[in-house]
Amino acid sequence: MIELDEQLFLALNQAFSGPWSTQIFSVVTKLGNGLILGALIIVPMLVFDRKRLKQHVIPMVLAVAISGGLVNLMKIAVDRARPAEHFEGTGTEVHVPRGTPSDRSFPSGHTQTAFGGATYLACVYPAGAAVFLIAALAVGVSRIALGVHFPLDVVTGAAIGAAFSIAAFLIARRIRLRREANRS
Repeated sequence: MIELDEQLFLALNQAFSGPWSTQIFSVVTKLGNGLILGALIIVPMLVFDRKRLKQHVIPMVLAVAISGGLVNLMKIAVDRARPAEHFEGTGTEVHVPRGTPSDRSFPSGHTQTAFGGATYLACVYPAGAAVFLIAALAVGVSRIALGVHFPLDVVTGAAIGAAFSIAAFLIARRIRLRREANRS
C-alpha cells in the first residue's frame, strides 16, 4: 500500500510539475487555508442567505476546527515524513516549488479543511454539491502537485473533513427539527 502511494505520488507530482500547473495549484491550495475558506463561505452566505448562515455557521466552524485538531494530533502520532524528505538521498526528484512545510505529512490538513467546508456546504446546498466537492478535490490534488503530501495523506484528510461535517450537519438539523417541533 505504501509503495503504491509513493508511485502514485511520483506520477502525479511529475505530471503537474509544469509552470502553468504550479501557478494554478499555488492559488488553488489556498482554499485549504481555514481563514480564506471561511471568508469565501461566510461572506456570500452573509449577503445572500443569512438565515442558513445563522443556522449553520457554528456547527460548520466546529466541524472543521475539531477535525483539524484531530488531523494535527494524527500528524504527531503517525510522524510520516513529507515526500521530499522521504525521497531524500534516493535520487528521486520531487517537485516542491513552494518549499516543504515543517510539520509532518499524514494526513493533509489543507485537504481536511477544504473537504470539511465543501461537504458541509454540499449538505446545506445540495444543488451545488458537485462544484463544492470538485473545488475540494482540486485542493487535494494541489497538495500532491506541490510536493507536500502523498495521495494517502490527501484521501485521509478528505475523509476526516467530510465525516465531521456530515456529522455536524446532521446534529444541527436534528437540533433545529426538535426546536421547531417544541414550538408547535
